[in-house]
Amino acid sequence: MTRTALPCLTALALVAACAVPADLAVEEQAIRDLDQQLVEAVAAADTMAIADVYAEDGYFMPPNAPRVDGRDAIRSAWAAMLGAPNVSLTFQPTEIRVAQAGDMACDIGTYALGMDGPEGRIEDEGKYVVVWHKVNGEWKVLADMFNSDKAAM
Repeated sequence: MTRTALPCLTALALVAACAVPADLAVEEQAIRDLDQQLVEAVAAADTMAIADVYAEDGYFMPPNAPRVDGRDAIRSAWAAMLGAPNVSLTFQPTEIRVAQAGDMACDIGTYALGMDGPEGRIEDEGKYVVVWHKVNGEWKVLADMFNSDKAAM
């Protein structure tokens, strides 16, 4: 019995140690769906829904501003940004790379931002990088950084 039990237990341990590979296409689509939900939340100025996409310990790094740490502070930063008159923001992922383990992803894309300023309409366009992390089976934004393609004034 001991002779057969040891090889069987060893084989069982090896099988259990092998992780099931992630379906990367499914994970990529899940992130694309979350991107769309985020676009809709921004259009509705729903800062609670926006903040919920971020990890509790996430980072938001807008241009020309200090890094924002944590979901509550990120919600406040979005509220300030969306508080400008007639804000419009769209973004489009151009590439999403999901790690083989299926628990991290990099979302690269472009954005267009507009708002009314004291001297008229302000328009900007640029690029972004978002790092996604799967937490308890849910994708959350770990880090979000964007910057303008326009020359600094």
